[in-house]
Amino acid sequence: MEEPKLDRRYDWVGPPDKVSKIRPIRLRRVDNETETEQNYRTTREQLNEWNSAFWTIHNQLFEQKRAEFVAKKKQELGRLGQVSAADMSVFYKQFLNERASSLRGYNNEWYRRNFALIWPAVRVNWIRFCRLLRR
Repeated sequence: MEEPKLDRRYDWVGPPDKVSKIRPIRLRRVDNETETEQNYRTTREQLNEWNSAFWTIHNQLFEQKRAEFVAKKKQELGRLGQVSAADMSVFYKQFLNERASSLRGYNNEWYRRNFALIWPAVRVNWIRFCRLLRR
């Protein structure tokens, strides 16, 4: 299937990924893109890829552990037993506690990367503003 031609004046956001639940973003590329704009765009693309990769791994692990927990509970409860919401809340708490350091590390890195984009974003917006004035 041929990829649709995207209007280069806009960023495009796709439907959420089935595993990571993160929406892919196709950032616009102007014809006369400066090196500053290109660096900013590629850094944002790398951040989006890193973000999606983290949540893909996290969500795959979550689904695996949840399936294991439910299978174990059903085995304990017998054939007709249902896993209760209270049982699942125990699983959710345990899973988040086990992943706390990983999630904390993700948050710290996410903040660091996003704050690092503030100054480049200001510079790129200034470039685009000046380009608009020259038209």
